[in-house]
Amino acid sequence: MLDFAKDKKFWENVRLSDDYAQHRQEILDLYKEAFKTEPRPHSAREILENNDHGLWRLQFDQLQTASMLSLIYPDNEEYYSNLLKIVWAYLGEYTWAPLGHYNSYYNRTPKDYDIGLIDIFASSTALALAEIKNLFADRFPQLLKDRISAELRRRTIEPFLTRTYFWEKHPNNWAAVCAGGVGGVLMYECPEIFLQQRERLDSVMQVYLDSYQDDGVCVEGTGYWSFGFGFFVTYALLEKELTGGKVDWFPLPKVKEIATFMQKMFLQRDVIVSFSDCAGVQNYSVWLPHVLRTIYGEAVERLPIKLAIMAKDNTHHNFLLRCILYFRPEYVTNEIEESATYHMKDSAYFVKRTPHYGFATKGGNNGESHNHNDVGSFIFARNNHQILCDLGAGPYKTGYHENARYTFFNPSAFSHNIPFFDGVGQDGVRRDNVYLNVNEDNSVVSMDFTNGYGQDYLKKAERTFTLSDDKIALCDKFILTKESVITERFVSVIEPKIVGNKVIIEDTTLECKEGIIPNISIHEAETHIGEVKFNAYLIDYVLPTGVCEFNLSISTK
Repeated sequence: MLDFAKDKKFWENVRLSDDYAQHRQEILDLYKEAFKTEPRPHSAREILENNDHGLWRLQFDQLQTASMLSLIYPDNEEYYSNLLKIVWAYLGEYTWAPLGHYNSYYNRTPKDYDIGLIDIFASSTALALAEIKNLFADRFPQLLKDRISAELRRRTIEPFLTRTYFWEKHPNNWAAVCAGGVGGVLMYECPEIFLQQRERLDSVMQVYLDSYQDDGVCVEGTGYWSFGFGFFVTYALLEKELTGGKVDWFPLPKVKEIATFMQKMFLQRDVIVSFSDCAGVQNYSVWLPHVLRTIYGEAVERLPIKLAIMAKDNTHHNFLLRCILYFRPEYVTNEIEESATYHMKDSAYFVKRTPHYGFATKGGNNGESHNHNDVGSFIFARNNHQILCDLGAGPYKTGYHENARYTFFNPSAFSHNIPFFDGVGQDGVRRDNVYLNVNEDNSVVSMDFTNGYGQDYLKKAERTFTLSDDKIALCDKFILTKESVITERFVSVIEPKIVGNKVIIEDTTLECKEGIIPNISIHEAETHIGEVKFNAYLIDYVLPTGVCEFNLSISTK
């Protein structure tokens, strides 16, 4: 498996070529930071007392950087010695699954110790160790290789063969990541067992593909496209190699559509659509569009390298390895097409780029995987950042993926560019899908987004965007059966200024046709990892009593 990854000439080229200079530097910088701490396994007590995915982050970085540097610089004893240390540390780890996943998905705590609990972390770790054992088969001592195989059998292979897991029927990234990790381990360690289990694993991958509509949109967020689809592609490539091409997922029309998703999410060169649980500034793993372009040709566009992840934030060994294996210098660019339009009808996404701005809006429903209460919301980007924002994922803390989800600001209705009524926003209840109506020249986008709300007195909520080259006109119309306070909210991370009856955000002007002057307040929000706090500016237009129409121009002049 991955025989070309054992080619010494390939790694010599990685070591010497300027094409890989950024890879080498990023990996080396991450290595130096990670190995300020000596590799060691976590104690059970540490795991019990730390309900935080970050507990594992240091180990991930140690494992992947020591492995890559040992391949690039095979004569460097320091890198190889540290690789041995971190591999041994993983083999002695109490669990490969973080506490949060014990609680959220298995209703257990580490005190209910379960060596066979397979989640996205455990499966990724297992695949990493299987691939590292394969890559270093000629260098690792036999005792270490035997121990890796024993732990993979104990923690991954035997549990998978003797029980079933919820993620086998779970239609989101978990299906791809867990099946991809387990399937990869079986292909490396015991291919004959993989072939016996192939139908089961392939059916899990089909569950993952079925979570997409035919338009290939990842409603979980662009980061989860890299994550889930990245594991799908890892699995599909290994399976194709193992079966001599007899099993090939890539000709499937839906797989090709999913492959072109990321290129449609660029609003400007440095700005990506951040709907759902996406990082506020979302990067992509550089290997994925590169390998997909080798498969599908120019149907997969070259993506701006500035937002590409080489090493930093590539927390999975199989991704960093493939960032080197599948990197193609000829696919690198720093630009995107200034003008482009995409209407993804099934998932109700619309993206438009002009030389003056980038724009995205969505319909959908509030029961999507990694849902935010955001039906009808939109993003306006200019100057290579978002002006009117979608803040993306909130901090992954206790309750975020459970019943307390909408008490967090980011996934709630109140962090999005949508109206609310009597102080009540969209409610996180799945109703019929809201679809977009787009005219022939893509200049008018409209929707009836009533289904985003649960108020029985709201009979109609319609939103229309009229898009010109340097200006957007938004018109909302409502039908209500009782008098209600209607508030139109817009969100920015750039401090707005009120000048007369206008709101100025950098060189973008918001002007309400009805002459309403907004209230501006500040909410302290948190990033996805919950470590960095920042100000979100809330621009609220409160409609006068009895007024059920709102018109706003967003101008770049």
